[in-house]
Amino acid sequence: MKETRFIAQNKEKWEESQKLLEAPAKDPEKLTSLFTQVVDDLSYSRTYYPNRSVRVYLNKIAREYFSIIYGQQKEKKNRFKQFWLEELPQIVIFSRKPLIVSLLIFLFSASVGIFSSIKDPQFTSSILGEQYVAMTKANIEKGDPMAVYKEAHEVDMFLGITMNNLRVAFQTYVLGIFLSIGTIAILLYNGIMVGCFQFFFVERGLFAESALTIWLHGTLEISSIILAGGAGITLGSGLVFPGTYSRLQAFQISAMRSLKLMLGITPVFVLAALIESFLTRYTEVPDFIRLILILMSAAFIVGYFVVYPWQKSKKGFDHPLVEVQLPPSANEPIHYDKIKNVAEIVKDAFIFYKKYANKLFGPIAIISLMMALGEFFLADPRSDPRSLVDWWSDIVNNLFYTLKTPEPVYIFINAAGTGLIIYLVVGLLNNDATNSARRRFGWQSMIQILIISGLIFAGIYALEGWGKFLLMLTFVIFLMYTFAQHAERKDLIKGFSRTWDLSFVNFGDVMLIQFVLLLMALSFQLILSAPLIYFYNSLFKWNFTESDKWAKAALELIEIFVKVFGFNLIIPILTASAALLYFSLSEILSADHLKRSIRMLENKYQKIRR
Repeated sequence: MKETRFIAQNKEKWEESQKLLEAPAKDPEKLTSLFTQVVDDLSYSRTYYPNRSVRVYLNKIAREYFSIIYGQQKEKKNRFKQFWLEELPQIVIFSRKPLIVSLLIFLFSASVGIFSSIKDPQFTSSILGEQYVAMTKANIEKGDPMAVYKEAHEVDMFLGITMNNLRVAFQTYVLGIFLSIGTIAILLYNGIMVGCFQFFFVERGLFAESALTIWLHGTLEISSIILAGGAGITLGSGLVFPGTYSRLQAFQISAMRSLKLMLGITPVFVLAALIESFLTRYTEVPDFIRLILILMSAAFIVGYFVVYPWQKSKKGFDHPLVEVQLPPSANEPIHYDKIKNVAEIVKDAFIFYKKYANKLFGPIAIISLMMALGEFFLADPRSDPRSLVDWWSDIVNNLFYTLKTPEPVYIFINAAGTGLIIYLVVGLLNNDATNSARRRFGWQSMIQILIISGLIFAGIYALEGWGKFLLMLTFVIFLMYTFAQHAERKDLIKGFSRTWDLSFVNFGDVMLIQFVLLLMALSFQLILSAPLIYFYNSLFKWNFTESDKWAKAALELIEIFVKVFGFNLIIPILTASAALLYFSLSEILSADHLKRSIRMLENKYQKIRR
């Protein structure tokens, strides 16, 4: 082939490569495709036009590609450091208005709590609870007003406080999805409670002692709640103030910002729990030492979340965040044969959910109705009516402790319903990955998935303490296990062996996606537990008399169905994420797609040589 013809055939492709290299945001798929083609053309030019300018031109483009790829690899190695020193401070700057609003709301509500306590002596008891107030008064009479921090064992106290702090923080954050109203309501409540709590001790002449004890851990804890409130308002602001974006695009961007902000706040809650559990109890420590610790905590919060982001924004960030407009109607293909990071796996899981929503919602609704009817009619009539979501809530709230009276019927109902939904999802995933329109219905596969689901729920019921916690931390591996034995037609033993091998290919990613999905599931559970959802149901109940038992029973059944259906809607995301992780780890282990790509390049190059 003559050089002029070679240039004419590939000119547009090379120009597109140059435009992509100069673009601020680069499509990874297109970058990979064009890089392969440019390298291929460069090899051809080296063979047939070694002393021509076209070889020099293509060599220049290829070198730019190599520098980008090398830079991305180097960036991945420094990703942890970059998140804390570059990305999170930028998110704080972007979210400064919601954070300021959160601070002002909290300060206003704290002042309301103080003012109301001054005007109404009973207001403190109504907010803090009569039992807690009576206990604190008794401790004051004994001469140890801060005895409440000394009662529990340090480790038990740390675990309980950490879980409670995280629950409050994520509840504050997640309820921002209701146009930020839920977040504002929680900030108001917590601010009023803090105001009442502090004034309770001021009123009794114990300001110095209470402040040095409470704010030893409270500086970090209250600051984190305010930051979580800012994250929640940021989450809702995308829906309320979309700006030049569509409302869906604005929500996607605000959700990503706010979630990263929440991840950055999480270690602060853990540190606050450590201080409260292991240091606050030592009230006999000299006051100046406690004051220094409080000032150090305040300096850290102000320094890292206020001063450092402000200074970095003035100087300019080394790695500015680039927000790409996300088209809400884009039908992006899911590539099952490529290695992906956690963000790409979760994104593709949502794409899959959107693609098959019409095939998932109907069956999930029917399964949820069956579960609701089973819970309604099979549960012990002597116990209080509780839904499966309430049972899950108990597991979350008592993660490190044995549940007192869980009903065994929940094991059967949960295992059967969850297993059927997982079977439905893995079937659709398998068909989508193999481009098969016909769904293969396998009784053996369904029975195996139901057995695995039953074992998981039996373990949740039977295990105690850390055993229950470890089981909850390995649910992604169990979901990978169900997909392995379904997609590859393996039995339970071979499926376990395959999953074991894959889990240790990149154990860090397995644990990271486990953490992300746990946060997602917890957030969804908090949304389902929001009082706004059940207000209308209660309103209907108030319009019936005690004799209208059939109407109240029907409304109770509807409430159970809504909660179970809402909770089951998250199962496809968890299952799809685990399956996509399975494909990614399989590619890392076997490199089948890479080997096929290399063979295709070799065949193409050999054809050109001929």
